[in-house]
Amino acid sequence: MANDRLKHICARRELHEVSYLTRKVRIKNQPVSVIIFAFEGVAYAYINHCMHMNRPLNCEQDAIFDETGKYLRCSMHGFIFDPKTGACQSPVCLGQRLQALRLEEIGETLYFAEKHLILID
Repeated sequence: MANDRLKHICARRELHEVSYLTRKVRIKNQPVSVIIFAFEGVAYAYINHCMHMNRPLNCEQDAIFDETGKYLRCSMHGFIFDPKTGACQSPVCLGQRLQALRLEEIGETLYFAEKHLILID
């Protein structure tokens, strides 16, 4: 059963119906957008923020994956990231990472498991 530290995201099946979801949250009193997606059967969540130009990955297109479906991609300049680790694979930001958020799956439901996270919507 979910407790106060877990914040409901969605039913797991919803990630199979779309390529990704976004949620607005506050982390340490800062509003941010979060992307949630499934990759190779595992759910992941990252703050939706490319470190190169302070833009959401989906700022230019309604997509977060490149055309191969193997990498997350910032739609502004094409920087790519490993979906499992968030590590940037592009030379300018090589080695930097998207900020991951902890998820917990209980039954068929996904939750944020972050102490200082507050859902906005």
